[in-house]
Amino acid sequence: MLPSKKEIKLNSRCRATIGSVAGAGRTEKPFIKAGKKHYKMKAKNKLWPRTSAIKMNAIDHPFGSGRGKNLGKSKTPKRNSPPGRKVGQLRASRVGKK
Repeated sequence: MLPSKKEIKLNSRCRATIGSVAGAGRTEKPFIKAGKKHYKMKAKNKLWPRTSAIKMNAIDHPFGSGRGKNLGKSKTPKRNSPPGRKVGQLRASRVGKK
């Protein structure tokens, strides 16, 4: 009999696990404090909180400086840039009529 009170018949040579997973829904509880989230992310070795590049100073990032909140330069690297620089969003492929 299943948890939904439905009866099923299985072959005697089959091996099956029936039921609900223990601890399901554990991740649905919200983090109440930032400190709890901090230690959770520290255990997972994640960078948290993630700071946006636009919020940084100009000396810290190419997209930095809060004046105007625009990137200042294109996010996509040039097509002829060296392999170390050619990361992130590459140039869009040509579409449409030539």
